Amino acid sequence: MKILVIDDSQVYRSQMIRLLRELLPDAEFITAGDGIEGYYSYLREKPDYILLDLLMPGMTGQEVLQKIREEDPYQPVIILTADVQRFVREEVLALGALAVLQKPINREKIAEVVQIMKGAI
Repeated sequence: MKILVIDDSQVYRSQMIRLLRELLPDAEFITAGDGIEGYYSYLREKPDYILLDLLMPGMTGQEVLQKIREEDPYQPVIILTADVQRFVREEVLALGALAVLQKPINREKIAEVVQIMKGAI
């Protein structure tokens, strides 16, 4: 399984991967530090799942998700964000995100991410 983690925080990228490795030891991880890099990593790597932050420089998570949907309407994307506004949540779910989880990230939320992934297979 190949997972692309797109987040402008190196701390969050590292924490997510560390926690995910505990539950998915055989997964391959690709990271990107902003929306533009993330979109091009998606095109190049064709991951099985994408974990996407919304508030990023270059291209917002919403813009990345929209561009991904133009390429593949079925690409599984899970949003992990500090943005808790209801309309933002509704917007990304309407764009086809599997789920929206609020930061900060912890073991319980990563376990939820894995359950969402298993349900999406």
